[in-house]
Amino acid sequence: MDKKAITIDEVKQYWGKKNIPQQWYSKRTPFTLPWFNELAYKRYKIYYEYIKNEMEFEYHRGEDVLEIGCGIGTDSVEYAKYGANVTATDLGPDQVMLTKLNFNLRNLPYKEVREANVEALPFKDGTFDLVVCLGVIHHTPDTQKAVNEMFRVLKPDGKAIVTVYARGWKHYIKRCFIHGILRGKWFRYGLDWQKVYNEVTEVHGGTPKTAIFTKREVQKLFHQFPTLEITKHRMGEFFDYRPYNTVKLPRWVNNLFALFDLGAMFGDQRLIKAQKAYFPKEASLFDVWFKHY
Repeated sequence: MDKKAITIDEVKQYWGKKNIPQQWYSKRTPFTLPWFNELAYKRYKIYYEYIKNEMEFEYHRGEDVLEIGCGIGTDSVEYAKYGANVTATDLGPDQVMLTKLNFNLRNLPYKEVREANVEALPFKDGTFDLVVCLGVIHHTPDTQKAVNEMFRVLKPDGKAIVTVYARGWKHYIKRCFIHGILRGKWFRYGLDWQKVYNEVTEVHGGTPKTAIFTKREVQKLFHQFPTLEITKHRMGEFFDYRPYNTVKLPRWVNNLFALFDLGAMFGDQRLIKAQKAYFPKEASLFDVWFKHY
């Protein structure tokens, strides 16, 4: 990580206003219902299709759900549509305003939308059935503290669904090879890869911190959770969509990657499903064939 420690205020300042994710997905009139609707469509059907399948929106009716890093509220709204009791937090007032507007335009109820820091959540121990945190903790100064806080606010049998950046094809080709080596940024930053990641990863670049995690690093972060599932998803630009109206690979390329599940190897997102209670592993192949059920 950076030798100079960053502060949560630096992160808060960066992620407000124009840097709040998803806003650039739509050309409709900002802050209207059609604008929010198109942002949701683009998020779930084009840019992050796996999210719709993995976030379990339909399956937490009546449960207390916390989203950390709600942004414009797209995912919080989905949980509310299916009857969850939603609490949403983000670092800044811009995100809180947009999320409340998203709910209000749809006449959907929510429990609370407020400013909060993932490293010091303002909730009692054991408050939530589900904690959702997508694309947040790789930006916060102390990622371990953030994971500890999620564990703390979950009920004894609660579950966390989290995403972080993975070292997929985009990481090695775009961040490391093109920007780091060909464009000389690794040398310019004194052979400090973290500074390269900080500069080149996000849409507007120059983040205070953007960490890219290996599977082993994720396992270490979530060591408190006795039941842990880690998968890799999303090929992203050129595969799922045309970045900045450039090109998209032919359909057969995507079909080939899907056939061999290559997204699990080359994807740029790690999806973590962590449960606070211990759930035994499913039976082995030997058990299925040779034991009586």
